Amino acid sequence: MRCARCQHTWFQEPSTDLPTPIPVPVEEPEHVGPITDRGRMLGPPPAPEPDYAPEPGSFTQPFDPRPSPAYEPLSVPPEQVVPRQPRPARDQGNARYRGMVGLVAGVSILSLFLVIFFSMPRDIANFAPATVGIYNALGIEVNRTGFDVVATQGLDYANSIPIIVIKGELVNVTDTQLSAPSIRIAVRDKQGKELHHWVVRPDKDTVGPRGKSPFSARLESPPPESFDLEFRLEPVEER
Repeated sequence: MRCARCQHTWFQEPSTDLPTPIPVPVEEPEHVGPITDRGRMLGPPPAPEPDYAPEPGSFTQPFDPRPSPAYEPLSVPPEQVVPRQPRPARDQGNARYRGMVGLVAGVSILSLFLVIFFSMPRDIANFAPATVGIYNALGIEVNRTGFDVVATQGLDYANSIPIIVIKGELVNVTDTQLSAPSIRIAVRDKQGKELHHWVVRPDKDTVGPRGKSPFSARLESPPPESFDLEFRLEPVEER
């Protein structure tokens, strides 16, 4: 017998209490000639697989999720700043073209506004009364009503009572038909102070383009300080 660990051999007698072995007949195999059928032949033995051997100096160790005290994080290189490429000449040309278009449009709008402002002062003043002061500052008289007054005045007596007699016409100075405004007549003294006033209506309520509407008025016993008369037209919306 031989020890599987230390390879020591020794002899030991068989135990006497073992049962007697029963002989088993052995049949001799029948002699068979060489095999000529290639299908029954075994192929060449497979090539032995090479044993993996680690390279010299390499080693393996189990993964430890805990950080090593000597671990140092990798430094990330700073991001490279790519210099901005200059814009192509075509883009600069388009920007210059858009700027010129905007400038021309702005000048056109301003010119159109000035043309309307100076050609339609009455309409603009009626729409925005605050612009009357701007027109006056520019030396432009604004006729908001579109009418002029042409009148004559005289002094008559009835039973020794003085009477101021006024006859006149309301003239439409526009090319459109307008509603006739009322006429406010004021009596003033030499200093321009108003002493008395009254309102009259013309004979027509509407006056055609460049048309006229007569009117007349009388004032009995005017104030002794009366010196002259002032005529004003009241806008239609104020009547």
